[in-house]
Amino acid sequence: MTSSTKKIIITFFILFGISSMLFFDVVRIDMEDHSQEFPAYISGEPADDMPTIIERLRTVEHAACSSSKNGEKIVRKHAIGMLKKRTDNMGGNGVIDVTTGYGKHPDLSDKCAFGVYVSGTAVVFSK
Repeated sequence: MTSSTKKIIITFFILFGISSMLFFDVVRIDMEDHSQEFPAYISGEPADDMPTIIERLRTVEHAACSSSKNGEKIVRKHAIGMLKKRTDNMGGNGVIDVTTGYGKHPDLSDKCAFGVYVSGTAVVFSK
């Protein structure tokens, strides 16, 4: 056997071992969505079903960078998920007046061509 053949065989068995661990759930990659279940009301959209607000906590915001123009919608969903997480950490159970901005933002790198900035107000709704 030549040296390159040995390298190929070793590489095959390493990749086979890793794929077997993933297949048999020895190594688990968590792909579940852990975003909060409480509502986020977008600014300007009718909110007929919105419960009574007991307390307004404070403004929550998140900025993220998308790698392309098409990815901005996905990054926006992620940013709204981050607003929900921050709201949950403050003891709130909803976000209202969610607004989105696109483009340059001070929290993002100057190299970010497709920035997404989301902000809203964390609130406590009645149960």
